[in-house]
Amino acid sequence: MKLLYTITPAQVLEALAPLIALLLFLAGFALTLWRQRRTRQGAEQAELNKLEKAQATVEELLQYSLYGLVTNAERSLGAGNGSLKKSIVTTELLRLLPEQQKAAFSAETLGSWIETALEEARPLWGQQEVDL
Repeated sequence: MKLLYTITPAQVLEALAPLIALLLFLAGFALTLWRQRRTRQGAEQAELNKLEKAQATVEELLQYSLYGLVTNAERSLGAGNGSLKKSIVTTELLRLLPEQQKAAFSAETLGSWIETALEEARPLWGQQEVDL
């Protein structure tokens, strides 16, 4: 059997050139998409870090405000009435929060902060027991 057509290596490369170009294009496109996704994830992480820092700042400011709120509640209602004073302090604390931040703090968290502020305020008031 005699070959009618002879294919040279140069012809093979010439025939495969468009396919190779297409594969290189697709690889470059995939790499670009991957880099964009990584960049977007980095930006999302940076935004998340910024929000967490803002949350920590809000918490710190609220904890500073608590001393004044607890002291005012004690002055206005005196001894006893602990649950009423705690309710007043919680209401005032929530009033200080921006609307979008209110859901970030549970009642248990706020209650814990109030108790901590009360424990820290007692020695400053010079009292042994304050019912809040």
